[in-house]
Amino acid sequence: MISEDDFPEGGLTAKQLMDLLEQDPAFRAGRASGEAELEQRVRRWREAEQPLVEDLRREGVCVDSVWDLVNTSEPYPEALAVLMAHLERDVYPDRVREGIARALAVIPASVYWDRLRAVYQKPLGRGAKEGVAVALAVAVAAAAEHMDAVEALVRDEGNGASRVHFVGAILRIGGMRGRSFVESLRSDPVLGREASALLSK
Repeated sequence: MISEDDFPEGGLTAKQLMDLLEQDPAFRAGRASGEAELEQRVRRWREAEQPLVEDLRREGVCVDSVWDLVNTSEPYPEALAVLMAHLERDVYPDRVREGIARALAVIPASVYWDRLRAVYQKPLGRGAKEGVAVALAVAVAAAAEHMDAVEALVRDEGNGASRVHFVGAILRIGGMRGRSFVESLRSDPVLGREASALLSK
C-alpha cells in the first residue's frame, strides 16, 4: 500500500507517480477490474446492436458496429433509412443509441428532421440525447426553415445541456435573427459560455 512516506519532498512527476502506483497491488487489481468491466460493457453493446448491424449489411453497408459509420468520411446514403428506423426503437442501450444518432449527423439525414425532433423530445439517456442533438444541429444547418423549432428546443430547459449543440447552427444560418437569439443566451447558466465564445469570434 502506498503511504505518504513514498512521496519525496517536492512532489513527484507524473511518470514517477505511475511507476509508484504500478508497484501497488491494490491499484493493479482495481485497474484490471475496471478494464474487465469495460470489456464486458463493450461486449453487451456489440450484442445489443446486432439487429442494426444485420439490417445495415442487408443494405450493403458492411460494418461491425454503428460507430464504424460515425468514424468514416465515406458517404453512406443507403444506411440512413435503416439508422432512422432503429433510432426510433426504444430497445438499445444508451451508448448504441448515441452511435445511431451520431451516424445520422450528416446533411443527407436532414430529410428526417421531424422524426429526429420527435425522438429528441422523448426521454433519452444522456449519450443518446447528445447524439440526437448533434444530428438535429446538422439537419438545421441544411434546412433553415426549422429555425422556429430549433429555438423552441433551445428554450426548453428540459432538454438540458444537449441544447449547446444548436447554438452554433443558429448563429451560422439565422442571420441577424439568429445572432440576436444567441445574444439572448449570454446569461443562460448552461448555454452562456458557448454563446459568448461563438459571438466573440
